[in-house]
Amino acid sequence: MDKNTLAMHMNELRNTANHTRASFDLFNQSLENQALIGIFYSLNAIMLNTSTLAGAIWPTKARNRTRGEALRKVFGLDEKHPLNDRRLIEMFDRPDEKFDEWISNTKGKKVVFDFIGNFDEFSNQDVTEEGIYRAYDPERKLYYTRGVGYNVDALAKAVMELGSRIMTAYYEMFPEAREAEEKHLKAMEAAEEQAEANAKEKAVAPKKAPAKKPAAKKAPAKKTPAKKPAAKKAPAKKTPVKKPAAKKAPAKK
Repeated sequence: MDKNTLAMHMNELRNTANHTRASFDLFNQSLENQALIGIFYSLNAIMLNTSTLAGAIWPTKARNRTRGEALRKVFGLDEKHPLNDRRLIEMFDRPDEKFDEWISNTKGKKVVFDFIGNFDEFSNQDVTEEGIYRAYDPERKLYYTRGVGYNVDALAKAVMELGSRIMTAYYEMFPEAREAEEKHLKAMEAAEEQAEANAKEKAVAPKKAPAKKPAAKKAPAKKTPAKKPAAKKAPAKKTPVKKPAAKKAPAKK
């Protein structure tokens, strides 16, 4: 394998290892929150990424074996490894056909979909391993899909160990990448420390009493309108006093 091709594979394997780690983080968070969809979504992501890693390093097809040998040499791996499992490597090949095969093989039998709990419950219900399409037992750390069980803790250890080998080889090939990532991590840590310091300072600082709002001004009382003085009645017209009739002078004799 030439150096350029190796570099391309190394970069993609590093990304896949990081995606697998993120899938385990999501799985743990979903378990803690008892989120059914999150648990099965993250388990599917774990299996997909793990299958991708295993298939790149332990390919099942003859035409890809040269690539697998070259990568195993770089990482210091041999054929005996927990991830060198053909069922795991080919898990996502022809998923539609495999689902049809599972339906055909379990016809007339009891089956289980999307179950989380103790698998001992199945013993009283005539459910065999083959009939478990998708289920997880938190006590045993077992994940079943299409009748095949995988120990999630064992997968996690194998993936973390392989991821460590991949990162070591990647940094040897790209030393400048290590420097850039370390610089980025330091910057993130400094930002987190500053955020924590700011939060503590805010918590210790005495809280200012809220400024009192000025009392609302009362609307001035409405003045009672002054009563208008009653209109003066016009004085009654006096009846004119009749003057006594003028006395006539006595007739002259």
